[in-house]
Amino acid sequence: MRDDWVAEFFRRRWALLGMVVLLLALGTSTFLLWGRSRAGPDQLVPLYTSSAPQWVAACSEVSDASHKSLVVANVQQGPGPAPVPAWEKIIDSCAGYGRANVLGYVWTDYGRGGRGDLASIEAQVRAWYAMYSGHVDGIFFDGVSDVVPGTGTSNRYFYRSLAGYVHRTEGMAAQVVFNFGTNPAAGWMFDATRALNANVIVTFEGSYDVAGQDPLTAWAPARWERRYPASDFAALVHSTPGTAALPQPVTACHALREKHLGYLYVGTSYDELPAYFSAFVHNC
Repeated sequence: MRDDWVAEFFRRRWALLGMVVLLLALGTSTFLLWGRSRAGPDQLVPLYTSSAPQWVAACSEVSDASHKSLVVANVQQGPGPAPVPAWEKIIDSCAGYGRANVLGYVWTDYGRGGRGDLASIEAQVRAWYAMYSGHVDGIFFDGVSDVVPGTGTSNRYFYRSLAGYVHRTEGMAAQVVFNFGTNPAAGWMFDATRALNANVIVTFEGSYDVAGQDPLTAWAPARWERRYPASDFAALVHSTPGTAALPQPVTACHALREKHLGYLYVGTSYDELPAYFSAFVHNC
């Protein structure tokens, strides 16, 4: 009888202990999920100036809530023909803040050149990494399209080749961003092997003050985009009011974050940060 009582005592004790462990685990998971849901988007900042104060502000203030933010360098519609000391200094210094990855800008002309253009575009990729070695973390491919304009010819091979080239030569940690500027028709840029996929795509780029372009009212993500994490998508909003006194650009993050976007930029132009950049980042 005593043995049965002792066995029952330990059985209940272990059951109670298991319940406590389970509750703690659930509580921890809930806390982590809540924290993730509360994390705001990071920034994708096109910063096409060699102004050191502008780059210090961007690299030191961007958020890294979910991933590192992304700052795009554009020397001369790409890397330019030779290294520029001012650009070398600001790109190198950006890494020291540990908050952002620097991407080199490359124009692709919507795939109009076809496979014959791949070699010249790949040469620009190589130039970014050779001339600004050490702290270029990926490539921002601009002028991206589902199809070659006016032809209906698919660009899938073209852009998968470019993503594959960056990942093959610079490693899988290199960031590949495709700027479509609008919602692509489908998610082919995420559906190949990992090496051929983009890391992030820009699904909105437009002016804040042109009728039909305001992303707060006139744009929504495509339905297929919900199959992928928000961190795969970005929006670039330019031509916003230039003063911090106008609150909407500062609080735009709260509206845009509901549109399945992991990276945002809201600003006046790509040549300088807006006066409210710091407030925008912190309000996100």
